[in-house]
Amino acid sequence: MVRSKISEKEARKHLEKKAKGVTEKDVEDILKKKKEIDEKLKKVPGTLGKMINQIKLLFGMIADYWNGTYRNIPWFSIAMAVAAIVYFLSPIDLIPDFIPVIGYVDDALVIAVCIWAMEEDLRAYCAFKGYEAAQYF
Repeated sequence: MVRSKISEKEARKHLEKKAKGVTEKDVEDILKKKKEIDEKLKKVPGTLGKMINQIKLLFGMIADYWNGTYRNIPWFSIAMAVAAIVYFLSPIDLIPDFIPVIGYVDDALVIAVCIWAMEEDLRAYCAFKGYEAAQYF
């Protein structure tokens, strides 16, 4: 049975639980999946364009943190970003991605919860990079 929706509370609980277990190896692993992320982003409906931008922002921030370009962010924020992207990539979601449009609703909610939880850190990162924050928030 496919659930029709996931609550914000469920998404936040899931994300925080997963973030607590993120390791440096998980960061390395997610950075190796750029091509896989880009391929999956091509399948996301255009109506979720902001989510696409947010995932790219999270990935860029993780990469800049890892390579030392940007370190002005707490580890837990990096861990949350990694957990959110892992959820996005997972073929096993609360709502399977193969269901047109609706299949990405849970992914969008998990990404949104991550963005809300890290908003201050992400806005600082956007300022550092010279990005227009309105594309992500």
